[in-house]
Amino acid sequence: MGLLVEELGEPVARFRYPDAKTFKTMVDSLAKILDEASFRVSSEGVRVVGMDPARVALIQVEMPYESFLELEVSGDREYVEAGFNMGVLKDMLKRGKKGDVVEFRITDDRVLIIVEGKVFKRYLVPNLEVVTEAPESVKLEHSVEAVVLGDVLKRALRDAEIVSDIVEFEADEDRLVIRGTGEGRSKAEAILTMESTALIDLQVREPARSSYDIQYLKNVVGLTGIAEAVEVKFSSEKPLELVFRSPEGSRVRYLLAPSS
Repeated sequence: MGLLVEELGEPVARFRYPDAKTFKTMVDSLAKILDEASFRVSSEGVRVVGMDPARVALIQVEMPYESFLELEVSGDREYVEAGFNMGVLKDMLKRGKKGDVVEFRITDDRVLIIVEGKVFKRYLVPNLEVVTEAPESVKLEHSVEAVVLGDVLKRALRDAEIVSDIVEFEADEDRLVIRGTGEGRSKAEAILTMESTALIDLQVREPARSSYDIQYLKNVVGLTGIAEAVEVKFSSEKPLELVFRSPEGSRVRYLLAPSS
């Protein structure tokens, strides 16, 4: 059984996720935004919500029950919270490979993390009490809703960063433009139309243009590794919303305030 398993005792919740690499990718993005985070485990799945210290970005991770190999919560609990230092959790999972299984066993004061690959790795850490002021749900109405290939969005942001630390999203009825504008009128832009395979869908209620900090977008662009396509939603001078969906059903929603 192992000394750490015996030391932990009887868990009040546990789950086994089928792909440590996908789980690690989501944790990596969380760690770039949040110092600490609480994973809420219920019969419906696992949910994480948090805002960055500057309160510029909000991230929501939802992993439904169906995406797990196993998920159990003690019968007398509606849900169980597992709180982590995200930098520590990221380091524990950094060698997780595709196809490795990751398991969490949670008690009220500690969490046992097991990575099952060619070598079984076990980590016993405190279950931290994490206080978050992030709202549980945020509903936004957007002028523009697009679906873009993940790799295309990633490259467009890289190109914009060459000339600026701010990226502008602009859309009208038949195109989406991702643009960086720097000093000396230098520009880099990617123009996506429905005639290209890069833009999967584009719905425009009214033309819109808004700018955002590229560094904050880089915090989550790694999620294109688990989502072939990204939902991009925005309005003029309003928050940008990005949605990443993994093949097994997990969803990451990222809201970013416009650049002043």
